[in-house]
Amino acid sequence: MEGIKINEIFWSAQGEGVRKGISSIFVRLAGCSLGCTYCDSKSAWHTGDYFTTEKIISMIEQFEKSYPQSQVVITGGEPLEQQIEELVSLLKEKGLFVAIETNGNHFKDIPIDWWTVSPKDVSDFRIDDKLRMKISEIKLVVNDNLNFEVIRSISGKNINTPIFLQPQFPDPDRFEVTFKLFEKCIRGGFSNVRLGVQMHRSFNIK
Repeated sequence: MEGIKINEIFWSAQGEGVRKGISSIFVRLAGCSLGCTYCDSKSAWHTGDYFTTEKIISMIEQFEKSYPQSQVVITGGEPLEQQIEELVSLLKEKGLFVAIETNGNHFKDIPIDWWTVSPKDVSDFRIDDKLRMKISEIKLVVNDNLNFEVIRSISGKNINTPIFLQPQFPDPDRFEVTFKLFEKCIRGGFSNVRLGVQMHRSFNIK
């Protein structure tokens, strides 16, 4: 099937990371090879329809009319498992700020303005070496498999990159665990480690 498989396109506010609170048009691609049990967008694993690049651009333009000056966030699923090069190039030609959210297992040399990388335990927190120089921020889900040693390894290779620790949703006990892990990281000298939250859950929005 020709085109890009899309789960949904919608407008909201970015809820996580350095750019949280920014007006955003989300382009959620379908499909991901990891299948994390704690994924908060499982509907994107298999559900979606194929659209041409032109159709996706047209849909984004419609949102732009109602929500001007929004950034475009390409997410998933795992967006780098599909051919998005043309889409990104056309968005940049239109002068849009383009962010991407990826698990770090793949790399494409495309003109993304903001790279959010969220390495996962199911892939041993792997980040493609070619991606490391591009990373704008790292998000880590705090679950039983994330520990101080993992964070130290990631931080050591990305010493100037903000690393957000986010409690696994919807486990309320993870907030205390996350804070203790954050404290240990700060005591260990990792000044780039930060507490993270999912602001969109507080507002009960996407």
